[in-house]
Amino acid sequence: MQGGPWPCTARPQSRWSFRRCSAPPTPIRWVFRSGAGAGQSTLKEDNYGVNARPTGWKVFVGWRPVSYFGTELDYLDLGSHTGSSTTLTNVYSLESTAHAPALFMVGYLPLPVPMLDVYGKAGAARLCARESGSSVLNCVNLPTCPVLASPVYDSSIHTRFAYGAGAQVRFGLPALRLEYERIADSDGDRSLLSLDVLLNF
Repeated sequence: MQGGPWPCTARPQSRWSFRRCSAPPTPIRWVFRSGAGAGQSTLKEDNYGVNARPTGWKVFVGWRPVSYFGTELDYLDLGSHTGSSTTLTNVYSLESTAHAPALFMVGYLPLPVPMLDVYGKAGAARLCARESGSSVLNCVNLPTCPVLASPVYDSSIHTRFAYGAGAQVRFGLPALRLEYERIADSDGDRSLLSLDVLLNF
């Protein structure tokens, strides 16, 4: 007797018998994905006293060959900010920018809701950050102060650890997700909280 789309084995128990069926693993219908998103980023550079939250955006492609694991390649543009900032020794007038390509391994929680995914991700990002502008001495505690501006240009490219987490809801091929990503940096904080639209195929 066939009791379903997968084979069952019947074992006798006294005068009765019962079926013990093992359900097949849930297949992933869509292996590849691509999408884009935008949201609020954080540009924090401790050396220059910068702490801004401009608008950032990203594009990404992903590969999920099995239910619980996948990979994702992102490009993050954390936006730009122009303004003044103050440290103990200087007052700066700067434009700050940051962007990074990033490669992640993604792990998905085993949830009983087919249309919902909750996941975490970790990997590496090639962070490109720049501060440019001018500075003068912070003369709050000085009796006299030379008002002489000096140029500032600080550009760096480093490979940094990156991580994030999010949740997504699938509506067939399209999906929406809310995600937080952060690039670890000893000089500050570069991160993005975004709402993304993606397409599975």
